[in-house]
Amino acid sequence: MTLLAVRTQFVKRSGRYDLVTDATSFADNGADFFINAGQKFLDRLETHKKSFSTYYESITAGDWYSIFQNCRSIKEVWISNSSGEKWKLTKTDFDVLRAAYAEDPANLTQGDPLYYSPIYLRTSPETANEITIDQFGSTEYTVAADHYEYNGIVFMPPAQETYTLEVKGLFYHPALSLDADTNYWTEVQSIVLVMAAMRAVEVLYRNTEGVKDWENAIKAELFGLGLDMIEEDIAEVNEMEG
Repeated sequence: MTLLAVRTQFVKRSGRYDLVTDATSFADNGADFFINAGQKFLDRLETHKKSFSTYYESITAGDWYSIFQNCRSIKEVWISNSSGEKWKLTKTDFDVLRAAYAEDPANLTQGDPLYYSPIYLRTSPETANEITIDQFGSTEYTVAADHYEYNGIVFMPPAQETYTLEVKGLFYHPALSLDADTNYWTEVQSIVLVMAAMRAVEVLYRNTEGVKDWENAIKAELFGLGLDMIEEDIAEVNEMEG
């Protein structure tokens, strides 16, 4: 289903025709707010195979950080080079990483990245459309973006050539905005997305019983998704002989 189809069903089932412009086009007039709120709730509710995603980025010589959107939790970071070799970076506490590589990254010896640390991207006071990655004396490393939806990592040593960076973790599904938009929830679990949007309405109007009723119904519909992932993880042999 597209966003338009989900929106149409949400309005018909909830009776909230005030959340669309009319009952012919079903153009958004507030319905998408509840649909996207419901989707965020579903993303956080249960971990299953479609909760995970991989962010890929090409990094070049001198690069030492990466930022990316919609990541809930970073699980692993990998690097591969132009020769096809791939290795997993070791996660390190940021303070430990900074102590080991204490200089301005522009002055550090470049090499194959081996370590990484998640970083905080919010600074105070906040500057609109600017993310500060780090600062060394008067040298400030910034990116033109708002920090709200971004996570990031620092990796060391700085890259000495071109690599492919892979960040594996839990990611939110893309927000729905255009009528033709689709994602996992609209295509595979459309009825649950409609239910989650209706739950979001009850939350806003402080209907505790209504929220509980929808949550119970949603959990019943989603029961088994996480178990499927566990069954796959434990199936057959999970170790390679050395």
